[in-house]
Amino acid sequence: MTLISKTVVTLIISVMSLFVFRQPPTPTASEKAIRYEYTVDAIPVPQIPSTTLTTQPDAPKTLCEQVFDTAKAIGWPADRLGMLVAIAQRESRCQPDAFNPKDPNGGSHGIMQINGFWCQPSRYWPNGYLQAHGLLTSCADLYDRETNLRAALAIYRYSNGWRAWGK
Repeated sequence: MTLISKTVVTLIISVMSLFVFRQPPTPTASEKAIRYEYTVDAIPVPQIPSTTLTTQPDAPKTLCEQVFDTAKAIGWPADRLGMLVAIAQRESRCQPDAFNPKDPNGGSHGIMQINGFWCQPSRYWPNGYLQAHGLLTSCADLYDRETNLRAALAIYRYSNGWRAWGK
């Protein structure tokens, strides 16, 4: 770099530093004062006579909607809820008291048709897999919607997916 270009760069930096490093001026009272005042003319809200108000009671939820809501509340992954309800519909029509005595190992129980294998004693789980995890005390507990869905979630996690339901 030549001496002239070094001088020019130094001069530019010196001039810029005057503006960059200088404190901005504090606003005066007149600058802080509100300059404009806005007013909005209120539009009256029409009054609806109370005799014309009718409320429809919420329609009762279907069994599968109840399964969806319960599963969501107990922690089923949101992206698995659709498949869960589809399986519950296929297995039991979402009825908590469904029982299939033809399945091996004591039949299948409840909404998700959980096989008795999961709640009966075995070589690896002397009290039963679901009992060992504190989810139920006997297979009869699987007829409760929430208990059945909690047990299904434990089986889903143990099986790494829907394998227990043939998916």
